[in-house]
Amino acid sequence: MSFKNKVVHNILWVSISNVSLKFVNFFITIILARLLEPSDFGLVAIAFIIVNFFEILRDLGIGAALIHRKQDSDIAADTAFFLFPSIAIIFYLISYFIAPSASRFFREDELTAIIRVLSFTLVIWSFGNLPRTLLSKKLSFKKMVIPEIISKISYGTVAILMAFHGFGVWSLVGGRLFLEITAVITIWHVLDWRPSFRFDKKIAMELLNYGKHVITASIIVFLISIIDVTAIGRNLGSASLGYYNLALSISGMFTIQTAMTLSKVMFPAYSLIQGNTEKMRKAYIKTLRYLSMIIFPAAFGIMSVAWYFIKVIYGDKWLPATTILHVLCIYGLCRAMLNTTENVYLAAGKPKIQAKINFLQLILISVLIYPLTLIYGTFGTAVSVTVPALIMLVISFNEAGKILNKNFLDIAKTILPAATGAIIMASLIIVTQQFISGFSPVLTLFLSICVGIIVYLVFLQFTYQRELEDIKQIIGDIKCRLITT
Repeated sequence: MSFKNKVVHNILWVSISNVSLKFVNFFITIILARLLEPSDFGLVAIAFIIVNFFEILRDLGIGAALIHRKQDSDIAADTAFFLFPSIAIIFYLISYFIAPSASRFFREDELTAIIRVLSFTLVIWSFGNLPRTLLSKKLSFKKMVIPEIISKISYGTVAILMAFHGFGVWSLVGGRLFLEITAVITIWHVLDWRPSFRFDKKIAMELLNYGKHVITASIIVFLISIIDVTAIGRNLGSASLGYYNLALSISGMFTIQTAMTLSKVMFPAYSLIQGNTEKMRKAYIKTLRYLSMIIFPAAFGIMSVAWYFIKVIYGDKWLPATTILHVLCIYGLCRAMLNTTENVYLAAGKPKIQAKINFLQLILISVLIYPLTLIYGTFGTAVSVTVPALIMLVISFNEAGKILNKNFLDIAKTILPAATGAIIMASLIIVTQQFISGFSPVLTLFLSICVGIIVYLVFLQFTYQRELEDIKQIIGDIKCRLITT
């Protein structure tokens, strides 16, 4: 199988996995949103400020180092098999003992127990990380589809049953524990490789040395991801955080998640062609162009139907999240494109660039977030994370251009057609809503989505003819493979 076909084949399977997961998660979230209160989601979001910090550190960048590494792969995997759980246990103990301090800081007594239980997922996860890394390195994403779907279903089943029986916030905690346990069991089942219990100190140091740059960037990304949650949780309370967290999850539903889908495949794929600037440049530009086709209409579409979407899907009690969602849709766009571009730095062996860009973004957010949050509430928080993300996107395109010998404007022009089409689509949706303002929210939402889909599909026919032909060819190839197998 050629490199292009291999990449496309794996993007397909990752897409199937992510779409299935989003579909399952969407309905789980709707049910839980009906059964639980915004403050329950807010409490878990606060607890994950602590837990997610250690999740960022949990493999110290060793996973990325294994994917990037070409020589001594088996010995490196055996070494990582010991490193992952050792690191996880240390981080779990730290998280366990700092939980009371976090509880006092956020003025939520129940947080101590929630953090301690959720932190144990670090240890559970560590036993499944190596199989996931090895499958990613081999571009064997097809094998990960079933384990990911089964673990998400186990989460939903446990969380919904517990919520129905009145366990409140602990429904979300219990569901997460079962998700991690199921994920570990199922991922080992699909992996043929088994550890031979060898440990090489030299290789361990090499893995950690590469990983330190990745983890530095990841820590900064984590701080970026929690500074808004911390500001709201500390100053506005768990209910406001619940609204913000819902808006954040909706805003990234198609944008950030689509980028993460591509990133799962593109980082290992870029690593396979590292050193070939021409191939990397073509792969990156094509990836960015296809990504923009999806994320721009998704972001502007959600912005244009935000009020109706929240009212119909989640209920009136969640409507305060509407204005926050409008701003965070732009943030989701920027994060998606930043995520895609960061893979170029990693594959080129230059993770320091990613760390520097993320650090600058963190500084800008830190300057803006508290004054804007105190003055404008959660809307101000959303603005304070979105503006720096826009600035970093410009810088990121410029840095990627240097690596790929590509002009900054040429990279920026790649996303222009999709942005134009999305703005036209959103404008026509809003105009349509003015004419049908007397209709029910359900019917208005349905008609708005139909108008958006039709308008954007027509736009695609005029601006993305080559890409649509490629997609048709890919679908045809897939059908042929399915028939032959």
